[in-house]
Amino acid sequence: MRAPLAVERLGQVNLFTRSLDAELTLQQDVFGARVLRRWGDGPTGSRHALVLIHRTGVETFAPTAPGGAVALRSGGNGPGWDSLQWQVSSLGDAITTLRKHGVRVGEDADGRAFVRSKDMHGLAIGLTDRRAESHDRDLVDRKPNLGSEEHALGLVGGATVKVVAAQPEKAAADLAALVGRETYAVERRHLNMAGHGVRFDDHAVEFVGSATGSRADLAGGHLFERGERIFCLTFTVRDLLAARTFLVGRDVRFEQFGRHSLLLAPVDAGGARIEITDTD
Repeated sequence: MRAPLAVERLGQVNLFTRSLDAELTLQQDVFGARVLRRWGDGPTGSRHALVLIHRTGVETFAPTAPGGAVALRSGGNGPGWDSLQWQVSSLGDAITTLRKHGVRVGEDADGRAFVRSKDMHGLAIGLTDRRAESHDRDLVDRKPNLGSEEHALGLVGGATVKVVAAQPEKAAADLAALVGRETYAVERRHLNMAGHGVRFDDHAVEFVGSATGSRADLAGGHLFERGERIFCLTFTVRDLLAARTFLVGRDVRFEQFGRHSLLLAPVDAGGARIEITDTD
């Protein structure tokens, strides 16, 4: 029996956007993000920021030169969610495990490995065994100091990465077999989606498709226009009505789907869809 890929935690979800400053404003003002690191604007022609939104790391890439690597990549795919990065204990062991499962793996000059989205039903995966920011993220699990206030959105738990896939059930089964975990199935009736996912300790990956096969709904339109790719990042809140009131007060545009889901307009989220829900 092939050993599973041991995923320790979600390192971050990667986002390509046109303006780093505008995206950081949204992440900090609306989601209460803590900036862990900012860098770039060198030969790569890009600026970067790594933030923590509740328990989820988000790394944002923004081009500063039209011919740079980030500009070329975001220009080809458009702005939006690009990939996720998993932290593993040993990169070498992880690469060996992936190849034993028949998954093609690439490596870059910075000592990271990656799996392309076309080989994982729309989910692009980066792998690293570095832990530079891990200690700071663990602070989130500590109880707040006496008198401290929770952020107005009331974020709870880990995020869910929703990926539009042509065959969501098969995609989830393939991922579950790779990481040695169980799958779950769910109907997202408010979004007219059928979902199949895998839960990890600090996040979930859910492959979704149109419940009716129509190109006119969110999943069907996304698949037709952009192919298999991350559709949105979903954050759970304690009280959706309170979160809605907070967003209105910040002049953040959103669409409401049913009683339990808000989708921020991509134009207000750097080209990336963000869902807020009070149910998993």
